[in-house]
Amino acid sequence: MQFCQWNSNNNFVALNYTRIYMNVAYANEYLRETTDEKLGNRGVGDELRAKIEGFRAEARVLRAMSYYFLMDLYANVPFIDENVPVGSRKLDQKDRVFFFSWIESELKNVEGKLPPADKDHYGMVNDPTVWMLLAKMYLNAEVYIGEKRYDDCLIYLKKLLGAGFTIDPVYKNMFCADNEKSPEIIFSLVYDGRRATTFGGTTYLIAAACKSDMNPLTTLGFSQAWSNIRAKETLSTLFEESDKRAMFWKQDRTLESSVWYDFTKGWSVIKYSNLKSDGTPGSNSAHADTDFPFFRLADAYLMYAEAVLRGGQGGTKEQALLYLKELRERAGISPVSSVELTLDFILEERSRELYWEGHRRIDLIRFGKFTKNYKWPWKNGVFSGVANIDSKYNIYPLPATELTSNPDLKQNTGY
Repeated sequence: MQFCQWNSNNNFVALNYTRIYMNVAYANEYLRETTDEKLGNRGVGDELRAKIEGFRAEARVLRAMSYYFLMDLYANVPFIDENVPVGSRKLDQKDRVFFFSWIESELKNVEGKLPPADKDHYGMVNDPTVWMLLAKMYLNAEVYIGEKRYDDCLIYLKKLLGAGFTIDPVYKNMFCADNEKSPEIIFSLVYDGRRATTFGGTTYLIAAACKSDMNPLTTLGFSQAWSNIRAKETLSTLFEESDKRAMFWKQDRTLESSVWYDFTKGWSVIKYSNLKSDGTPGSNSAHADTDFPFFRLADAYLMYAEAVLRGGQGGTKEQALLYLKELRERAGISPVSSVELTLDFILEERSRELYWEGHRRIDLIRFGKFTKNYKWPWKNGVFSGVANIDSKYNIYPLPATELTSNPDLKQNTGY
């Protein structure tokens, strides 16, 4: 996966695909089992029916979000909603044009029907989650459907920016064991060291980035140290010396990731921690309390600036500069001037602000730099990297097992 040499037999291509479709299946089943007719037959009372109506709206958002990931990652996939019988062998394969329109419609139809965006409903999808997802679709619309939708992106970003979220004054607090307190996180994937445990999620992001020589219990509040993943120098060299966002362990490490299987080659990333904001440990040293900040306000600030620079109407460069000033002041570095505010700057600033939060691939694709015109260490399996690889890697293949199961499906071009 790191070498960009995957194919349709890659296990992680398949595991990701099937896990997302499992989420779709759960949502579909909930919607099937909570129709008015079935609730009536089961004698469900009015009070519970009202609650269920809200739960149905949440299920639709989570399903739409899952299809957004499938559209982004795999492009041309089967469309299965609650009207498709369980176990059906006849599935319609749809393209990004279909999914873009369908997701857009689903999300807009549930606005105003979701839980409030407050701490009492933390971790649940809400209207700002919907607005952020729509804004992301519109920002990437040229990739998905070949249309410029930057005006629409700004419409939904402005809704989001007026929803009461504020920039967390301390950057590291958004990635620690009590980050549910952060005023910046719009939507998170919730983990708990006792009640929502996994070896994936933030447990992975902490343990896999850590080696025992880092004193993990003291440094990160964690007993697990797996020595798996580290920073490439294309990330770690982007930061000014005083940038508080540069959260790396450099002791007994080299800057260059020159040996693939040597964890000491490349700086270790200590962005995620199982220590609370006051320095005390989380509830379990083997599983993280740290929630994954799926959508947060800083991303919306950077999206606003990019949409303006790409010609979107409804925002201003002056406001974009103010948003960036706020982010860079938190980081402890100087603001940028109007002349310095370019699309290339935005791509780099997104790296500095959002690294290890799952944004880089689609950012590079949107900027035309994932498969073309940009190299990084180990791209195509060599340390020096290559600038250009086959453009088929902008999307993933359908898993070979899916094509075997459904021979009517057509594989993505090039695989």
